[in-house]
Formats: sequence, structure tokens, C-alpha cells
Amino acid sequence: MRISISIETAIKAILKNKRRSFLTVIGIIVGIAAVITIVTVGRGYEKYSVKQLLDSDDIKNNEIAIKFSPEDSDNFAKSSFSYFNQYDLDLVRSVKGVSAVKYAVEKPDRVYREQSVDGQSKRLRLVKGAGEAVQFGKNLSSADLGNKVVTVSERLAKEQFPNLKTSEVVGKTLEISNEAFLIKGVFPSDFTTMTQIEMNNTTYNHFFPGANQKNIQITVPSEENITTVAGNVVKKLSKQGSMKNLGMYEFPNSSAMTDKISSNLRMLTWLVSFIAGISLFISGVGVMNMVYTSISERVKEIGIRRALGATGKSIQSQFLLEGLILTLFGGFVGYIFGELFAFMTSRFMEIDFTFDPFVAVLAMGISMLVGLVFSYIPSKNAAQKNVVDLIK
Repeated sequence: MRISISIETAIKAILKNKRRSFLTVIGIIVGIAAVITIVTVGRGYEKYSVKQLLDSDDIKNNEIAIKFSPEDSDNFAKSSFSYFNQYDLDLVRSVKGVSAVKYAVEKPDRVYREQSVDGQSKRLRLVKGAGEAVQFGKNLSSADLGNKVVTVSERLAKEQFPNLKTSEVVGKTLEISNEAFLIKGVFPSDFTTMTQIEMNNTTYNHFFPGANQKNIQITVPSEENITTVAGNVVKKLSKQGSMKNLGMYEFPNSSAMTDKISSNLRMLTWLVSFIAGISLFISGVGVMNMVYTSISERVKEIGIRRALGATGKSIQSQFLLEGLILTLFGGFVGYIFGELFAFMTSRFMEIDFTFDPFVAVLAMGISMLVGLVFSYIPSKNAAQKNVVDLIK
């Protein structure tokens, strides 16, 4: 029998008893809808959590910084070397899993640099406005843009000018990486204060060009493991990077924590989905019962077909097809409802909803599996029945 005729015959047999078919398929719909809702919302929440940890708003990609730490940080602080050049960027771009690479753009309130003062590396904060409120002198202002003026911490003032009172440091010059800057103000500090110097961002870029290119930022699609990709980037730079002999390439450890949290959320999602999937087993028993009932009602039909030359394999295929069509239809409807519920739940939880082809494949795969497994035994029994017994 041709496959088109087999499908047509199976559909007619299913529609012949609509109420029984509907009651059977409703279990498949509910089971698939529950699994799809949980998987979709779970994967959305996993991506949302990772984005929160990585401080990113892009739902399709993750970003992570790759840093270079020089062995001789003091000498590097005196220079205006870029830690990464175009060769390094092309090298990183060739690593599998990296979709884009660029120089890192830092947040305006978190821009720090290391520069040399009297042979020692000091932490310098770049500011756009007034910066830290000063204790002596005046704050930085827009009038200072491009001018060689800075404010310094009270601790640095005492280190550099030990014979002067702190208030007397204002107006003195401070040599930063071979450039002399006028001290405009002194802000209070203690032993916990890391920032020693504050400088206008424009001023810094004017006198230390190229020094902003300290880190690079790679973009990795969400489906890739960001820790693995970042690790491969670091390995490649350590072997072939332009600064491979002058220091160490690394990436933040926070990405490992992100992977761990992501893995735990994924396991939790699959665990809950498995529990919800138990209903599919019960639905599968319903499909098996329906196929058995259908066979018992069509004994004479099977006997006549066998007497006319139909093989046992074609009889088995016929009832297997009926169970398969029923579960695939239930799976399709359940998938639609599952995505709809997932969309509504995502809106309620204020997390991103994304269409995932994997979820669609999962729904149809489970439906097909349930149909094949629970229709196999009754259809095989129908195929093995004796022709004489069937037509009695």
C-alpha cells in the first residue's frame, strides 16, 4: 500500500471515532505543553541570569573582556603601549566561537589606569566631571579639559611632598610618566583608598594616546560556552600574541561562576521537565489502549486485507501510523499552547522570551517517540494474528 493511501486510511480511522481520539490526544497536548513551557521559561531564565551576571543587555550574545597583565607593570605604566594591536584582534577573531572582537569600552564611572609616579605604579581614575570632592584646593572642572592639571589623594600628597603641609601641595607639579601636571586639589583618603590621582578623561587621552587600548572585549553567541571560548582565546594569545613574552593574558574568573550557575539552572529545568513529562507516559498508555480498541473493532477488516494479500508488515505499519499521527498532532498542538504559556509566563516574570528551534524539535521528537513506543506492541499483535481466526 502506498504511503499516501496509508496516511489517508489512518486519518479516516482516527476521525471515525472523534470523541475517543480527542480524549486520547488531550493527554498528549497537556504533557507536551507542560514540558515546552518549563523548558522555554527555564532556558529564558537561564539566559536572563547569565546576562545579569555579565552585565549585558544582548539576549543573543555574551561579552567578556580579555586582559593583559605585564610582568613589569612599572615600566609599562611609563609607556603608552597598547597591549593589543590589529594582529591580536585578527588572531582572536579566528578562534572558534568568537563572533566579534573590539577594544573594551569601559563604563564612565569605572575607568582606571596605572601610571608611573616617581618610579612607582599609581592608580589613576579618569573623570568627566568634578571627581572626588577635594579637601584642599579646587575640584576639576570643564575649564580644565586638555590642561595638565590633576587632583591627588592626601596619601599621595604626603608621599611625594613629605616636608610640606597637605594644603601646601596645591599648585605644585607632579610628574606622571614623564609628563608634569599641576596639582589643583587634594582629596581625602585613607589606607583603603585605591585611587591616588584623578585626571580629566580628555586630558588623559591627549597626553597618553593609545593607552585606552588595554583590554579587548569578545562577543560569544549565547549557545557557546563563554568560559571555554575565552580560555581558547587566552591560549592562542599566550602562544602567538604580540605581547606573549612580556606578560600574561587572562579573563575574569566570574565567567566560571556564570557557567556554574547556568549549568545548575539547566539541570533544574530538565529535572522539572522530566517530572512534567511523566504525564506523557500516562498519555502513551492511553494511545496504546486506543490502538488495541481500534484493532478489536476492525478484526474483520484486517482479516479481509490479509486474505487479499496484505502482509503482516503492512498491517503493522497501518496501526503504527495511526498512533503516530495521533501523537504528532497532539505534539504540534501542545507545542503551540506551550509556547503561548511560556510567552505569557515570561512577560509576567519580566524575562526575555525567545523562539528556540531546539524546543520545537524536542516537542515533535517526544511526540514521535511516544507514538512509536506505545503503538508498536498492539500493531505487532495485529500483524501476527492468524488469517483464519480473523475472518471467522
